[in-house]
Amino acid sequence: MAQQKVLNFGKSDIPELRKILEGMQPQQVTADSMEMRAKTPAASVTLFKSGKIVVQGLGSEEVAGGILKQMNKKPEIVLGIDETGRGELKGPMVIAGVLGDSNNLRELRDSKKTSKISEKEKIVTKNSLCQVVVALNAEMIDILRSNGKNLNEIEAVVIDKISEMFSGLDLDVKVKVDGSAMKTKNRKIEFIVKGDDIEPVIGAASVIAKNYRDNSSDSKERKTWKNSTREK
Repeated sequence: MAQQKVLNFGKSDIPELRKILEGMQPQQVTADSMEMRAKTPAASVTLFKSGKIVVQGLGSEEVAGGILKQMNKKPEIVLGIDETGRGELKGPMVIAGVLGDSNNLRELRDSKKTSKISEKEKIVTKNSLCQVVVALNAEMIDILRSNGKNLNEIEAVVIDKISEMFSGLDLDVKVKVDGSAMKTKNRKIEFIVKGDDIEPVIGAASVIAKNYRDNSSDSKERKTWKNSTREK
């Protein structure tokens, strides 16, 4: 079976990635989603318009490592936060935070676009610095909503609490959260729409949240459930 290595970058990185692939042996693209293809004696490389790179072949690890080195991305410690299960009728809403260097987690992307979540979870725990999971079971969500809290308010409180865990630890940490802006107390939090598909550490948090929810024993229905994933 051919070996494969996946790296995720942003669309703004595509011009630099194109230059790197132009130093290989360019190949004809075979799909509209592809930005560029190239090959080396050790592996084939596909750059997608999303910024995702797939390296296939026996030398995939070496070639992927060379691409990372040429990109020369400086280490950036990020606390990525994402949730899953927010708009579901049953089970918990899970909000996860992952602390790590984006460069060490470029194999991760939005869990909705990721198969074999349990395997990806191992990549996260191996290559990140810390993982935090807050799971609000269906009954807890009902209690909070019956007390007048909506899902935005509940999620914003949890995001603040996760970010507070790393304040005062003398760490230069950027906090990045998937989704539209919420009314958090921490004004330095950066909210990124579709961030789980752009920022690797948010993608890692997406994987951790999904893996926890997949393995949760909470299957109760939410009595206060509303068919809205982003209620106001």
